[in-house]
Amino acid sequence: MRKVGTIIDNLRSGEKAPDRHENPYLTEALQLSEYLLTQAELQKVFPNIFKDMQKPIVVEVGCYMGKNVIELAQGNNNMNFLGIDITYKRVVKSARKLKRFDINNGKIAICDARYLMNDLLPDQFLDGICVFFPDPWPKDRHEKNRLLNQQFIQVVYQKLKPNGFFWFKSDHLVYFTQTNDLLLKSGFVADDFDNNQPRPQPENIIGGPYETAFQKLFINKGIPFYQRVYLKI
Repeated sequence: MRKVGTIIDNLRSGEKAPDRHENPYLTEALQLSEYLLTQAELQKVFPNIFKDMQKPIVVEVGCYMGKNVIELAQGNNNMNFLGIDITYKRVVKSARKLKRFDINNGKIAICDARYLMNDLLPDQFLDGICVFFPDPWPKDRHEKNRLLNQQFIQVVYQKLKPNGFFWFKSDHLVYFTQTNDLLLKSGFVADDFDNNQPRPQPENIIGGPYETAFQKLFINKGIPFYQRVYLKI
């Protein structure tokens, strides 16, 4: 298991961080325990991640600075949203925004996605999973580093409830096409309009449009990107 967030764990237990790790983001993390969980803390409190566990739960893998988690949680009070990332700066900035807007149906975790899916979540636990613009690792020799490989997608399928959604966006056409094929082969069904045009977002997500920071950048520069919603039937 990849250990993520151990420095925050140590600080919260009263230990002093090594000098090289003394930075304002780690200090701020101590004040965000209601909104920011480490991997170890996530495991400890699981499954009681949210105050109201009766609400559907959606995970965003690679939540970056938390823009979508905040906007999705604000626009969909009937659902819970967990954003995960592996960078201290990103998760602290994300949790800071949750606290600023007093959002109680959103959480951030500094956590490895493979650990979350393989070792923590039971089968048929999630109502939705979002993966927006993951690193495509475009070179052939680096392709093995991609998050969305056949093994991970099969695990994702198991963790979703029936009719749960997988919402995918990418600016890399080859990666998008290959991932699309893997999703369909793994049992997912594309949730398209009748004219085979992809839906911009899952039907049970209201509000929007939910555009990531990268997506806005691509739109402004005229760079194409690709998105599709898939359902577990």
